[in-house]
Amino acid sequence: MISTYLGYSIATRSMATTLKQVATQPESKREIDYYNANIGKVTSVDDFMNDYQLYSYAMEAYGLSDMTYAKAFMKQVLTSDLSDSSSFANKLTDTRYKEFAAAFNFGTSSSSSAQTSAQEDDMVGLYKQSFTTEETNAQTETSYYSQHISDVKTVDDLLGNTRLRNYVLQAYGIDPTNVSNTFLKKMLTSDLSDSSSFVNQNGSAADKAIVAEFNFNADGTVKTTTADADTTYYQNQIGSITSVDELTSNPKLFDYVKTAFDIPSYITAAQFNASAEDASVAKSNGLTSVLAQFNFQSDGTVASGGQAQTATQLSTTTSAYATNYPGGPQTLGQTADVMSAYNSTVPSFTTDVGATDNDLYYKDHIGSITSVDELTSDTRLFNYVKTAYGIDASTPAIVFKNAFADSTTASIFGLTDVVAAFNFQSDGTLASGDVAQSQAEIAAASTAYMKNYTTSQSSLTTDAVNNYKTRIANVKTIDDFFKTNAAADSDTSNDDLPELYQMALRAYGISPDEMSKTQMKKVLESDPYDSKSYVSSLKDARFTNLAKAFNFDSKGNLKQPVQSLSQTEINSYISKYSSSVTTGLTGAQETRASDDAKTAATYFATNIVKVTSVTDLLADSKLTDFILTANGIDPKSVTTATLKKAFASDPSDSKSFINTDDGAQFKSIVEAFNFDTDGNLTDSKLGTAQNQGAIDQTNDLFLHQTLEDQQGESNPGVRLALYFQRKAPDINSIYDIMSDTALYQVVTTTFNLPSSISSMDVDQQAKLLDKVLDVSDLKDPDKVTKLLQRFSAMYDMENNTTSSTSPALSILTGSSTVGISADTLLSIAQLSNK
Repeated sequence: MISTYLGYSIATRSMATTLKQVATQPESKREIDYYNANIGKVTSVDDFMNDYQLYSYAMEAYGLSDMTYAKAFMKQVLTSDLSDSSSFANKLTDTRYKEFAAAFNFGTSSSSSAQTSAQEDDMVGLYKQSFTTEETNAQTETSYYSQHISDVKTVDDLLGNTRLRNYVLQAYGIDPTNVSNTFLKKMLTSDLSDSSSFVNQNGSAADKAIVAEFNFNADGTVKTTTADADTTYYQNQIGSITSVDELTSNPKLFDYVKTAFDIPSYITAAQFNASAEDASVAKSNGLTSVLAQFNFQSDGTVASGGQAQTATQLSTTTSAYATNYPGGPQTLGQTADVMSAYNSTVPSFTTDVGATDNDLYYKDHIGSITSVDELTSDTRLFNYVKTAYGIDASTPAIVFKNAFADSTTASIFGLTDVVAAFNFQSDGTLASGDVAQSQAEIAAASTAYMKNYTTSQSSLTTDAVNNYKTRIANVKTIDDFFKTNAAADSDTSNDDLPELYQMALRAYGISPDEMSKTQMKKVLESDPYDSKSYVSSLKDARFTNLAKAFNFDSKGNLKQPVQSLSQTEINSYISKYSSSVTTGLTGAQETRASDDAKTAATYFATNIVKVTSVTDLLADSKLTDFILTANGIDPKSVTTATLKKAFASDPSDSKSFINTDDGAQFKSIVEAFNFDTDGNLTDSKLGTAQNQGAIDQTNDLFLHQTLEDQQGESNPGVRLALYFQRKAPDINSIYDIMSDTALYQVVTTTFNLPSSISSMDVDQQAKLLDKVLDVSDLKDPDKVTKLLQRFSAMYDMENNTTSSTSPALSILTGSSTVGISADTLLSIAQLSNK
């Protein structure tokens, strides 16, 4: 029998090669093939434990074969939730049980949800962001329209510019895809004042509203218009302006001023305001001469009793506007009307610009209203009133009208103060010579509206998100997801909030017109990680991302989420990391290290689920350092290039990097992650009982166990050395060694400690072992090798397994009787075994 040292060296010189040899042995191959072929068929812990060949194989792999008989005990282990510190496996001192539980999905399968917290956060974030995006897009289109409508010289120019054409149609609630240019041209070139014209005979109310905002001749050319309409509006409004902010907040007035004085389009309202308050800013913006035509004080206001413009300044401004009047298909007022209609119609909520437009619309129109019926028939005015006075949005016009006729009705519906803010009589009309509201009442309504619209939108979004989070937590099937708020629960307060599916579509920028609920169901039941699936065939990233945001299988039931690491692996990594960084520490140092570990673990748990590719992972050094440390690898010894190479390796390819001795330390890491060899997330590694990474790890452990068993048959010392080498990275304290008989034997043999120490007090034993062994050294493979060389020599001496000229003993003692190197002896031993 060769020495323990040579036996250990032969086995470990190329561990990858040695394990491959074990894997090709007929009995090993048969066991591995059966496990790989059948573990994927397991759907429950009982299925697994009732297949003795599968169950015993896994028990052998994790060094628990002596507990195979204890099925009730092991079932509790397998179904333990490792995220719960009080779960059965976590309470056991033997870490093998936690490792065994972590290798399977039985402890977490019951907690599947339609969305993980990360998926939910992402979707809710996108939902909230969609409002900002929508507002930005509306502003972009409005700006484009404002800048380019004057370029239109004929009706064909308007219809030929898709953005201008669609902007106008959408402003008046018309779907651009449902109307032809031929029809539009006939409509825009007809005479609105002629009852027999095309628009009057064939157009809708919206069509007529559009025609009223354009000035085309019958041949499609632009009519010759004057600045009179714009000037009349300016003259009527400028007298009531009391500050520069009031001037610039009214787009019609501000555009009039900009046109009159050739102010560049890039000058914003904020810049104009700042210029009015500071002469130096005015100079830098080239507005000194412009502001000389206004009477704003340094605080931007008009002096008490004064006017924004004198008669002379007003005359200068209107003359300048007449000179610079651009003409074109619309007057300034008509352009403003179209933009106002767009901003109040197209965005699905009241934007800042839309609110300003609504406010101006109200001020411009409330003065011409003569009855409650007129007020409520104009949806834009009625909605303004509801927002300004805090009236429930669902309040019908008839209730509003009856409130003026009956004080009791007004009281019941909380409209008493609203009635008092208008001058309508009990029959809903105005007395002769009266107006709907005084200027003071209009101003009060305006102030209230501008305050309430933001609160209303914010409340709607907050309520929608809160309802989503409450309801999605209770979704167990795809049918639950599509239930309406009204049908899903008995709470009526959420009935008018957006439905779950509507919020999901909005979050991913999908219009309900693009995707029906039937198609959405097919998308959500489709596999976004399968290039041949239904959702992949649509070739739309929005649809694919929507499918990835939920965890429904092909039958609409919940499935495991596809994330870079399974929850069991995340929990396992956190546990290993904490143990690793506190190894050998006591007192204040241990407390500080433990606190730091908790902080690092929180960061890891929060951010690892956001990782969707190897690129994401390698870009975050905190994550990679945590992973390496948890696996007993010094982060400083590993480059990003090496990790990239490891993740590009195929675990099933015997020639890939992680299947070589140099890359072997990264194999378990690569196997644990749900990435394909291109570095992207994949669900191909997921399984009901075990994920592919866990299967690979189980097979790898089985090979190690088999190798150790086989070596132990000829030399128990080799088995002990191999076992110690495998377990060394996971040893975090002397007590880990003391609780494992095999590890304990290696250490006591190595340092020639008497067997009598086992009868000593546990803490005394620990102190003694601490003196001879620094546990932190076990994280260093070179130091472990030296320790096992010494163990080999001492074991051979104690057990007389070889001659007194054991190579290991000679190396350790420096004996000159051995003049052959360890490598040469190893080669000889290998030759003799061929």
